Amino acid sequence: MNYDYDVVIIGAGPIGSALAYQLASSNVKVALIDKKKKVGLPLQCAGIINRRILNIQDIPENLILNQAKGAYIHSRNHTIKVSKDETQALVIDRVAFDQHLFEKAKSAGADALLSSKVIDINPEEGTVFFNTSEGIKEIKSKIIVGADGPKSLVSQKIGNEFKAYNASQYLVKVNGIDEMSFVDLYPKEELWPGFLWCIPAYKNIFRIGLFSNKDYKKQDEILDDFLENDFIYDEYEVLEKYKGLIPIHDDEKNLVKGRILLIGDAASQVKPTTGGGLLLGFQAVSIAAQTILEALEEDDLFILSNYQKEFNKKFSSEFSYQIKVQKSLSTFSDDDMDDMLETMELRKIDDLISNYGDMDDQSILVKELLKRGLILPLLPKLNKKELAKIWLLNV
Repeated sequence: MNYDYDVVIIGAGPIGSALAYQLASSNVKVALIDKKKKVGLPLQCAGIINRRILNIQDIPENLILNQAKGAYIHSRNHTIKVSKDETQALVIDRVAFDQHLFEKAKSAGADALLSSKVIDINPEEGTVFFNTSEGIKEIKSKIIVGADGPKSLVSQKIGNEFKAYNASQYLVKVNGIDEMSFVDLYPKEELWPGFLWCIPAYKNIFRIGLFSNKDYKKQDEILDDFLENDFIYDEYEVLEKYKGLIPIHDDEKNLVKGRILLIGDAASQVKPTTGGGLLLGFQAVSIAAQTILEALEEDDLFILSNYQKEFNKKFSSEFSYQIKVQKSLSTFSDDDMDDMLETMELRKIDDLISNYGDMDDQSILVKELLKRGLILPLLPKLNKKELAKIWLLNV
């Protein structure tokens, strides 16, 4: 069978573009297809990422808007501060960053097909059908990669269910800011399993958003109420509003079937606790690129199955800890959150979080808390026995 490409990547976001760059740099014939006219728009991300991203992905300095040293975690009546001396996270210009990676992929030799909405694929033949201004077109590829976000057509085509949370975010301008190096987090009973965030983006601009099971109308009501009653600045202006979806982590999702491979949000490769997936996605890119190169070199699509095995081998343990954290927190009332933060202060657990906490490798802190016997004191009294079973603890 004749193929137009070795690999077609559906979705030219940061993960799809990063994979296209790695493959094209290895002389693989790659095409990037995206329905958007301009990559990166509209903004649908909080745009904060672990500083360790710099170890695996270059970010031009002009795209780093701010640097965060830590966070304030707020319950209804208590606040704790967790921080380190050095920068913990980068706040980036996500639109420009996405475009930067897209241009890198093109400069490495990847073909780019924008304003091209994929409407169907034939996994058996490797055919991708897409709408353009000139009508429906098709191309054939040895391997098809779904990097097409949480509502991935490719993922649904190989039998996966669509599962996602709604997410809303405001871009807010304020005046009179002195400190912009800390993120504010607001875990609230009505938002579980999500939470509300306030991220200092740059100068006097904040990204204030949340994700939850609520619909967008209700989320707007919650954000409006937060700005009116809980935001520390009295004078503010909402510049823009964004809506999006955050995929729900799913251990049961098939990441490979035949010549099809999923990555990024399409693969639900997100942290169970926060829904963040950028660093995780870039780590998956390295695994996917190596697997695809081996499959092409050996002319054996079965090798693609190694991708899911290697991904699970690297991340399944971390995910299991995060799922336990999420399950536990999702049972907390606002009163329980008050009690937990108060206990953290009394037992100086906030210091442990500062020392051992990592926004992506959260199991490091959890293991330390387990070792010191500090998980049980944090669990609410009402359902302590049930939650203790999750952690295999004796009450």
